[in-house]
Amino acid sequence: MLRAKLYFDLEKQCVLSEVTEPIDGSFAVSQEEVHDDHMITFLIDTGEFSSSIAAKLEASEQVTEVERIDDGRLLVTKRSCGALPVIRRNHGKLRGMDRVSGSQRVFDILVFRRDDLKRIVKELNDIGTVSLGQLSPYDERGGTLSARQAEVVELALDHGYFEWPRETDAETLAETLGIAHPTLLEHLRKAEKKLLVEALDHGSETASPPKERAFMLEESGSEA
Repeated sequence: MLRAKLYFDLEKQCVLSEVTEPIDGSFAVSQEEVHDDHMITFLIDTGEFSSSIAAKLEASEQVTEVERIDDGRLLVTKRSCGALPVIRRNHGKLRGMDRVSGSQRVFDILVFRRDDLKRIVKELNDIGTVSLGQLSPYDERGGTLSARQAEVVELALDHGYFEWPRETDAETLAETLGIAHPTLLEHLRKAEKKLLVEALDHGSETASPPKERAFMLEESGSEA
């Protein structure tokens, strides 16, 4: 199985592009579901812009339903602009949250075969411009940290190493594990880097990876 990050600029007119384009920043989209290859339902985190975006969506003929989940999130059912059905019918699986800003989309997907990914890219290029930002093997059984890194992080958490002020020091942790102080620090640094990259790479309601932020800040050549 492969994990792919796709950067996509939609060329056709879409209400989601219209309502997000005037606003700086991007919006997290999750829980996407495709119905009958032309209708989609998704959850979008609109934050402080929830009321204005909801009103514009409700006024659009492309949208059949808008439900306010809470103060900052909307559950939307609308006619698809094409990207999600392309991913679905070519056996792509959306992973975590995607992002939208005007005509620009970032899709984090899983595919079983390279040929599926090639077809997804080819068909997305028929309705916009797509580039591959990341391609890597994916094994959902695998853990982010090595066994030793996980042991070091767990011990550090249990003993208050990450508290402020710290309740223990690295020398004490190293002695507890029976390893050298520099070795423990190396395990901690590598584990912290992996966890931070993973957290940003998965996306969140408030943050996205640097490459995604740069992409979303590019001026789109698509129609609003």
